[in-house]
Amino acid sequence: MLSDMIHEVEIAAKPQTIYQAITTKEGEAGFWVPNNTMSPKVGHVAAFQFKGAPVPLRMRVDALEPDKRVAWTCLGEFPGWKDTTVTWTLRPTADDKTKVEFRMGNLAGYPPEEVGSVNYTWGQVVGRLKAFVESGRPQPFLE
Repeated sequence: MLSDMIHEVEIAAKPQTIYQAITTKEGEAGFWVPNNTMSPKVGHVAAFQFKGAPVPLRMRVDALEPDKRVAWTCLGEFPGWKDTTVTWTLRPTADDKTKVEFRMGNLAGYPPEEVGSVNYTWGQVVGRLKAFVESGRPQPFLE
C-alpha cells in the first residue's frame, strides 16, 4: 500500500490569503493552472484543463473550513487518480506566517511507477503557491 504524498511549506502570509488562493478560480490560476473552474462551494466539481491533456482533471470539493482546511476527491479520468484525495491544511504560526500541509491520499489504485513523478510535481505546485501568495504575481505551474 502506498503512503500519502505530503508536502509542507511555511508561507509568509495569513491563512485567509492562502485559503483564497486554494479555493477560487483566480487563486488556482495564480499558482497551478489558469484554465480551471474552481469555486468555494462544498459539492462543486472543479475542472482543471491542462494543455495537451485529452480530458480535464475533475475534483469534487468535499470540505471547506475557512482559513483552515480544504479537501477534494478526484472523480476519475486520469489513470489511477479516481477516488484519490487532496487536502490542504493551514496552520497560523506565531510570527504571522502560515504552515501549509498538502496531502494526496487514498492511493490504493495509483500506479506505483508514477508516484515519484507526481510527488515531485505536487512539490513544485506547493512551491508555486508559496511564490504566488508571497509576491502577488501569478506563477501558474501548468498552462
